[in-house]
Amino acid sequence: MVVTIHAGIPAGTLTSGRAHNGEKKVVVVIPTLNEEGGIGHVLDRIEKALQHYNYGVLVVDGHSSDDTLKIAKNKGARIVMQPGKGYGDALRSGLGYACREMGADVVVMADGDGTYDPFDVPALVDPILKNESDVVIGNRFERMDGGAMPFINVVGNRILSLVARMLLDIDTSDTQCGLRAMRAELVSRVRMESEGMPFATEMLAKYKKMGARISEVPISYRARNGNSKMRRFRDGFGILRTIIAQV
Repeated sequence: MVVTIHAGIPAGTLTSGRAHNGEKKVVVVIPTLNEEGGIGHVLDRIEKALQHYNYGVLVVDGHSSDDTLKIAKNKGARIVMQPGKGYGDALRSGLGYACREMGADVVVMADGDGTYDPFDVPALVDPILKNESDVVIGNRFERMDGGAMPFINVVGNRILSLVARMLLDIDTSDTQCGLRAMRAELVSRVRMESEGMPFATEMLAKYKKMGARISEVPISYRARNGNSKMRRFRDGFGILRTIIAQV
């Protein structure tokens, strides 16, 4: 069943609940904006990668003008329309919806552009399901395809991750990685403020302050389908300000 909700989550609707057999539920949240080139492939890969899990997929769309929604609907994803703008706003809306309305025990952040391989998702969620970690983040630098990320972005991400490790005591090598999993109760307990790309860093900083166990695993990273939404220098400085604000 595919349901589209515009701007908001009506109380008492679309509640899937947790599995009756006690099996933990994993929900993959994918923010999209004109991702027709990659979203179908991503959803197909998720279906194969998580076939042995109790899982759901939520697409949070920022009002795409291409065939992103049509493709996502045809693939069976649940869809909500993003109420605001920005990467952080989409994830804040989607993660909250996944916990409240889809009965998630573990939520996964992913992208719809094909840069991340859904077959890496089990390595992210298994440590949480086994109660070995509370947050698991991918490390793109371990298995990145050549040319998948512009050199200036590689340098910028390395610097931001180093600063985060030094100032926030977050022991991860790739703090900006958009493929990560977390225990749903963390999402329910912490309010994120960032609207854009700094959301990923704010999340790690706040979860760290709560005492969450944060770990990382190597993941693959490929060249994206379509155009990047990132504003390199503006987002970079925004992330840096977010790191300093969380000290």
